[in-house]
Amino acid sequence: MMSQLRRRLFVAFGAAITVTGLVASLVTGALSDRGSWRAQRTRMERFAGARFAEVWEQPDARAALASSVSGELRLRVELRDRDGRTLLLRAPAGTAEAGCAHPALRSRVVGAGGATLGEARFCHVDATWGAGRTALLLLAVVAVIWKMAGGIARRMARPLDDLVEVVRDIGEGRLDRRARLQTHGHSELGLLARVVNDMAARIEAQVAAQKELLATVSHELRSPLARVRFLLETARSEEAEVGARASAIAEVEDELEGIDALVGDLLASSRMDFQAMQRVRLDATEVATRALTKEGVDLAVLDAPDEAIPIVGDATLLTTALVNLIGNAQRHAGGLRALRLRREGDTVRFEVDDPGGGIPEDELPRIFEPFYRGSGASRRGGAGLGLSLVRRIASSHGGAVWASNLPGGGARVGFSVACEASAPGVASA
Repeated sequence: MMSQLRRRLFVAFGAAITVTGLVASLVTGALSDRGSWRAQRTRMERFAGARFAEVWEQPDARAALASSVSGELRLRVELRDRDGRTLLLRAPAGTAEAGCAHPALRSRVVGAGGATLGEARFCHVDATWGAGRTALLLLAVVAVIWKMAGGIARRMARPLDDLVEVVRDIGEGRLDRRARLQTHGHSELGLLARVVNDMAARIEAQVAAQKELLATVSHELRSPLARVRFLLETARSEEAEVGARASAIAEVEDELEGIDALVGDLLASSRMDFQAMQRVRLDATEVATRALTKEGVDLAVLDAPDEAIPIVGDATLLTTALVNLIGNAQRHAGGLRALRLRREGDTVRFEVDDPGGGIPEDELPRIFEPFYRGSGASRRGGAGLGLSLVRRIASSHGGAVWASNLPGGGARVGFSVACEASAPGVASA
């Protein structure tokens, strides 16, 4: 493919240079005035014919004129009569007198009555340009054009060769390949190389994250499934008491709820990966109410304004984000103290307060990272996807996340979304 590109570039540049030269020659010839070389040649022929016509019948004067022209202009001069016989030959000093078989200039000598008296021929003594030299010049020009076009084609195609190899390697799975930016400079190819490198870096990071996610999820699913199998065997045992069976069944339900929550987080993450969000007009208070109801929490913990707060977003994702915050507080912080809803400028803030022991200061910057599980995580602390999913949902809705410890104890974790103050109405999802 690249060799074909080089050939096309070579032909294109060569043709462009050649056509440009031809057009320039044609335009120059078309725009030249009557003083061109053809007009000059014609005037010289007439002038020479007229001068020799004046002395044609005077042999001495004719010979003197021929000698003068030959010496001053360094031309061989041959005079012929009307029948083509040579009358006189003159050559510059130091050169042999010879005929003028291929004259550079031919002047017809015409008498007073219009009769042709003869012909004056003029030939160059020094080496003339000639057809051979013209051919050599054309060959030299073609060679130069060939060389220039080939060099330009190779120079332009070489960086593309590098980019094609990098893209091909990336397509074959070598995601660590990068284009060499120093060979492309700040040209358009340099910009393309940087875009390719950025794309490769993002793909590599996404693939690495997916591999880590797959490994983590596999582990998180294997453990509860193994426990579910053990609990079911316990429940089916004939020797198990009624209370033990009920306890086993309750634990199975608990484990299944954890698996369901993990699958829900994965599905929510996939919706954002594949841009499958469904944005509708929502009431922020209704979203918070739905999340509390889903988690079975008393609505009395909701602290929200009386008036509706219109936002535009994906109802399922926003509910998932709040459910993750609420569930995180219930599992790791001893319950939910309050769910606060506030509007500040162009954003709406959702904040969850818990009565727990707070978050270690060194863990605060990391709790929203994927797969991160703090030191206080319980045995069933999840895969570490909940808070990272909250950050992704907030970011996709034009907001941010934060976490801090409260002065009186406990922690506050929240996120914001952009609101639409100009929305004409708020529709419930």
